[in-house]
Amino acid sequence: MAKWTYPFGDTIREDSLHVEVIADYGGEHSTDHAFSEVTNHFLRFDTKNKIRHLTEHPVFAFSTIETGFWIGQEALHSQHDNLIIFSNTAPRGDIKWHGEQRQFFACGMLDNGLPIFAVHAGYNLSFIKDRLVGLWVVKTPNEGTQFRSRDYYPEATMAILNGDLKRIGEELDIKKIPDYPKNSIGSVDGYGNLKTTIRKGELSDSVLKSPILRVTINGNSYFVLNTLANGKGKTGDLCMVYGSSGGKNRNFMEFIQMQGRAADVFKIQGPRDNLGEIKIEAVK
Repeated sequence: MAKWTYPFGDTIREDSLHVEVIADYGGEHSTDHAFSEVTNHFLRFDTKNKIRHLTEHPVFAFSTIETGFWIGQEALHSQHDNLIIFSNTAPRGDIKWHGEQRQFFACGMLDNGLPIFAVHAGYNLSFIKDRLVGLWVVKTPNEGTQFRSRDYYPEATMAILNGDLKRIGEELDIKKIPDYPKNSIGSVDGYGNLKTTIRKGELSDSVLKSPILRVTINGNSYFVLNTLANGKGKTGDLCMVYGSSGGKNRNFMEFIQMQGRAADVFKIQGPRDNLGEIKIEAVK
């Protein structure tokens, strides 16, 4: 049985914690008044003055794949001492996730010592699945308000950090977290670049060696220059490039448009969970 090993109570220095809020409050890649309310409630329940600052990280509405993508990036590849990841993105609609009551607010410990507080739903925890050493239900109400991320979850998070470990409930089975989809759009950044979940080692030799590729995303197909095969783009060209996410020497691939927005070309508003797989074909 795993144990919660993150420092708590008086072992956490005052004015030391950095809480990063990764959530879909803004609907797209923008901030929203909800971030301010969540921040205020964290400070309200920071009764021992542990928080140094909070940062806002918006993701696309209901997109657990983008939420999970950034939880993984920040927690595993941009981590630093005293970082706390707090997240609430809950899937909706007829995607395969079902039922609000099964979407537990959970806390987890990573093998690098970093704690995660997030809704256990969709792909939110998929990118850190293999690095979790423990995952538990947080004892907090999960109904009675439309805005649990403000009304319940900050209080529960700070209670645990302040030493109330009775708020940590039953242990959850990490193996039941779904794997992240391997050929999907993981995120769309502010430049309209399409960050994928594809690594170089997962591409076929024919694709790696082909200077020009035919790429289909969201039902839209375009020719793309392959920079892995020494393709060099000019203004307006679509290109496949090594991305900036995924970890050192394990970068996820990206599709970009030189001085443009690849997301607009492929008609992608955001990385929906059900956007579908990316198809990449070598052009002879």
